[in-house]
Amino acid sequence: MDLLDHADLVENADSGNVRLQLGRRIGISDNVIEPKGGGVGQTPFEAHLGHASWLCLQDQGEIANQNLLFHRQAEYTVAQHLKDTIPYFLGAVPADAAAKKGELRDANRAQRRAEAALHAAEEEAAAVGANLRGLLEEAYTAGLTNEQHLTESPQIIAALREAVYASASDIEEAPSAAGSSTDPESEELRDRRRALIARRIDLRDQLEAAMNDRDLLLDRADAERDFTEAVELHAGRLTSLELLPTSDGETTEVTSSCPVCASQLVEPDPTFTNLAERLQSLREELTSLDAAPSSHRHVLVAIETEADRLRQELAAVESTVQALDAADETIRLHRQADAARNYTRGRVEALLGVLSTGTNDALVRLRGNLDSANERVARLLSELDPDIDREQLLSRLNVVGRTMTELAQRLGLEHVENGVRLDLANLTVVTDSSDGPLPLQRIGSAANWIGYHLATHLALHQYFVENNRPVPRFLMIDQPTQAFYPSEIAKNAGAVDDADRAAVLAMFTVMRDVVEELAPRMQIIVSDHADLAEEQWFQDAVVHRWRDGTRLVPAEWTDTGPTDATDA
Repeated sequence: MDLLDHADLVENADSGNVRLQLGRRIGISDNVIEPKGGGVGQTPFEAHLGHASWLCLQDQGEIANQNLLFHRQAEYTVAQHLKDTIPYFLGAVPADAAAKKGELRDANRAQRRAEAALHAAEEEAAAVGANLRGLLEEAYTAGLTNEQHLTESPQIIAALREAVYASASDIEEAPSAAGSSTDPESEELRDRRRALIARRIDLRDQLEAAMNDRDLLLDRADAERDFTEAVELHAGRLTSLELLPTSDGETTEVTSSCPVCASQLVEPDPTFTNLAERLQSLREELTSLDAAPSSHRHVLVAIETEADRLRQELAAVESTVQALDAADETIRLHRQADAARNYTRGRVEALLGVLSTGTNDALVRLRGNLDSANERVARLLSELDPDIDREQLLSRLNVVGRTMTELAQRLGLEHVENGVRLDLANLTVVTDSSDGPLPLQRIGSAANWIGYHLATHLALHQYFVENNRPVPRFLMIDQPTQAFYPSEIAKNAGAVDDADRAAVLAMFTVMRDVVEELAPRMQIIVSDHADLAEEQWFQDAVVHRWRDGTRLVPAEWTDTGPTDATDA
């Protein structure tokens, strides 16, 4: 395919879009990187081709730098993004992590909705239960039903429906509140009302007693807290005794006279043994006091639970008494013998039209929804477990570290005996030694710095290629032999000895072997002064010789003088 002429080119995208499209072509999928540095203003971002390119370049000032391992690492933002994106390029972050994080956000929202729906339904069910119990009490007191002690909502609803819709022949005539005082049914209804009022009084008394017990328990807890602080203060003062030697060689006699004025003391000073015994006693008291709050909490919860139950039951009874009073008022006004019963029947029928027997079924369904939402959130959290991500990253760094160690040995670098690894947290190379980890900054000589840079980047790219990771398949290095060939003039003057020449040969040999092992999926581009004339494979790899006025950047583009170099 021929290149387009400049006149045929039309601007239809910005640099960010082009970078995104090129990244997609090499396999950088949708992703979300969450910064781990915790710096101010750090927000999630997407790893792109620009981040990957930092792993493919080493300029002259970076390849021989003991403090910088990656391209543009000296820039703070770049360094932070390198730490955050290298795990993605190594494959330690799942490819669908972004989708799963979005799914987790949706699952969390669904979980909150399910919790809110269940909570509202439970509150409604509690109110329904109280209303139903009140209706049952009212119907029983009015003589519509003989059921009084039902507790389950479906049973109460069934009893109330039977009381309301029963035929007139199944319901005994209810007497008027103004009827004869000798009517047995009238007497029974009055007895029921008196029992209901007595029960209301008893419930009020029980609730008041429960609240008094609660207040007493809280007051006691406050007093015990003050006492505990006083005991701790006293024990803290006596604890200094443990710094003193034992009294094996000292007298323990009780001194009854003042050591200053020799006057007789009313209360002799305590001995060391007495003080130690008192300290132990105080510690035992503190132990018992520490155990008390737990039991107090259990008792307090039990009291508050009982108080809630009493409040609900009292509310039901209060509602019944109020309804009966309203029925009496209706009877008084209308002078109808069955007004009380009809009034109560009408209330029951109206409220039954609102209440649903399916409340329990709805609660079961909502609890099932919440259980499903909880399971979904738990599953996604386990799949996005940061501990698993750390293990995945550590495993990949170990693989890269083994390759780094092998390459460093072939390059003849120092301190390679116990292994070499990439310290991602500090973006440096670390060698392990008997004295502990040795970072690149503490390893001397530019030859070692260059060698470890080369070993690190070759090992990373070998991993990227072998595992099909979305990083461009090239590594561009500027003057990796600067520690051995300071300049072309020095080389021509014979300043390069045989050891340096051997080191340079080893360097290019390692790069050649890596490229051949990964061919045709990897390319290494080197711009350097070195020109190994005796090595044919090296000469075959030379593409350009920028000498005698031939330059990478044409002379007419710049006024800078020519620089000789070899591009291999």
